[in-house]
Amino acid sequence: MTASAELDETGRADDEPRRSRHAVRLLPGRAALTGLPWDRIGPLLVSALAGALVFHRLGEPHALVWDETYYAKDAWSLLQFGVEHNWNADRQGHPADLHFLSGHPEAGLAGGGEWAAHPPLGKWFIAAGMALLGTGPFGFRAAAALAGVLTVLILARTARRMTGSTVLGCAAGLLVALDGSWLVSSRLAMLDVFLLLWLVAGFACLVVDRDRTRAALAGGAGRFLGRRWRFAAGLCFGLACATKWSAVYVVAFLWVLVILWDRKARKDAGAERPWRATAKLDVPLAFVQFWVVAGAVYLASWWGWFASGTGLQQAVFGRRVPGFQRDWAEYHPSGVWPSFLDPIRSLWHYHAMTLDFHAGVTEPNPAQSWPWEWPWLGHPAVMYRSASDGCGADPCAAEIAHVGTPAIWWAAIAALIAVAAFVRDWRAAAVVGGYLACWLPWFPNALDDRTMYSTYTLPMLPFAVLALVLLAQRLHAALPVTARVAGAVFVLVAAANLYHLHPILTAEPLPEPARQARLWLPGWS
Repeated sequence: MTASAELDETGRADDEPRRSRHAVRLLPGRAALTGLPWDRIGPLLVSALAGALVFHRLGEPHALVWDETYYAKDAWSLLQFGVEHNWNADRQGHPADLHFLSGHPEAGLAGGGEWAAHPPLGKWFIAAGMALLGTGPFGFRAAAALAGVLTVLILARTARRMTGSTVLGCAAGLLVALDGSWLVSSRLAMLDVFLLLWLVAGFACLVVDRDRTRAALAGGAGRFLGRRWRFAAGLCFGLACATKWSAVYVVAFLWVLVILWDRKARKDAGAERPWRATAKLDVPLAFVQFWVVAGAVYLASWWGWFASGTGLQQAVFGRRVPGFQRDWAEYHPSGVWPSFLDPIRSLWHYHAMTLDFHAGVTEPNPAQSWPWEWPWLGHPAVMYRSASDGCGADPCAAEIAHVGTPAIWWAAIAALIAVAAFVRDWRAAAVVGGYLACWLPWFPNALDDRTMYSTYTLPMLPFAVLALVLLAQRLHAALPVTARVAGAVFVLVAAANLYHLHPILTAEPLPEPARQARLWLPGWS
């Protein structure tokens, strides 16, 4: 097959819906593979490559890395009790971590329910991997690895829909798979990659909804539209919020964005008063689709906590262990609210305590970084470092640093600026706005000296990559041959960049001079 596949198969970047094509355009005489659905095969091949990167040596190191000390053990607790359980552990996780890694987690338990700083859903996903594959490192990391691969697949398909190009869609998925921060997050039992998955999935549903809505209105459909893809987006956003609260910032931005999309769609369809039609027909439904659906999903994710201490927990798990603050309302009766709402009042109190806790985390940490450092990878978190004898040198070290691939993140800064300046359509607002919605809300926390880490940058990655492919499409329209060569060179540079950094992303033993050579910026040490 020749490399002359079109970068823009539809030849359009306007507001008209795009039709999916199942064939890659080839040079004359090279049509043997034309009939294959490359818009599906291509993203699947890229996802397979992503899976190979993630699952290779997934069980190494045999340790609880960074916040795995919380999430892996909490996931095991959910399997046993339906709720997070307390552990006999100091700040380094001892001795509970040792019991857990030796295959005897019950020996590390303490009494009662644990105060968990994040909602339970991401830990339930980790628990599902452990239920299928065991409680060892491979088992408790498997769900995160799968989530990372699915993110690549969904983003590739979404980028293809946004650009009309199978090549650019596959390039978007490939660039995510070549990013170091994605690789590290997909190889650890932490929550960030699940947050990423559900935000990308929700955004993908909105893009599909936008295309179908515009097509329906242009075809003379009725004024009221059911919008099932937007309900699916609300489900995904509920799953994101039930993983980490920071999803709310992105969901709020996307809610405003789709209302603007609706107004534009009705205007283009000939509505005399598009704002009035949008306010009457779209805004109320969008509120239900985003916030009511997401809120219901969020509450449902706490089912184990609601069941804790009750006969249902006894029936399902064979024991009764009330979750943290589960009985708070019982000991603090209200003269206003009826007693059947006590579980909701207790959960509200739990959330208030947790919100105060997050706001009060200001203790300095050597691994912390500030939001203004994130786009240029100024201070990535070193999540694991250990002396090793596996490299045939002395000294020898193994390390996991949460550092993105510089070729991608640094180029994305320029791409975002260029897209904001030169791409005059809905995609620019979605991509640049999405990136800022993932980034700017952390600045007020930084002004309050809140301790934060480079792991918070992960939701910015898909929007950074989409900016790169949108810029590539813009350049291809002006300079087709040059853009193709430059794009291929850029992907190769990103791959070489990841290959060079790979040992400090995956705890491969390295001689100390070789490790130091990979610490490009002063903040990386």
